[in-house]
Amino acid sequence: MDKSRFDEIYQIMLDSFPSFELRTREGQEALFDNPRYRVAVHETGGKIDAFLAWWDLPSCVFLEHIATAPASRGSGIGAKLVKERCEKAQKPVFLEIEPVAEEDPMTGRRAGFYRRLGFCENRFPYLQLPLKEHDRALPLWIMSYQNPVGEAEFKAYQAEIYREVYGKRGE
Repeated sequence: MDKSRFDEIYQIMLDSFPSFELRTREGQEALFDNPRYRVAVHETGGKIDAFLAWWDLPSCVFLEHIATAPASRGSGIGAKLVKERCEKAQKPVFLEIEPVAEEDPMTGRRAGFYRRLGFCENRFPYLQLPLKEHDRALPLWIMSYQNPVGEAEFKAYQAEIYREVYGKRGE
């Protein structure tokens, strides 16, 4: 992805995610220099209206951010980007998701979106490591494409994700 389009992508990120799910602007922009970090975009009229950011790691693909500009939400663009990436992957595909909670209906809607795309919920304990210095780790679920994965089986993938994506060693 051309770094000159970063501002468009970052604005969609700001419109779509709470700050604890984002790196600093500088930290996010620096990822464009990482050969494992990839971004696919969807454009309408020369303007980016959706993107998918993922990590092409040695043993798996880790989908980090998917977002659609507010005016284009509900159009199927995001689903198309995820489907295309998963179909091209020649290795396991994972993403993090908030645990489904009755008190927050959006969590169920997000889980349903990914289930419809072929992802399975894996409800073992998992922490998303902080993306910024003063953020805290978040308890999330891992979703895997097409096949569920057990906690023990996921440990090697988790170590790689923690090392490559978060730059840390983790449990």
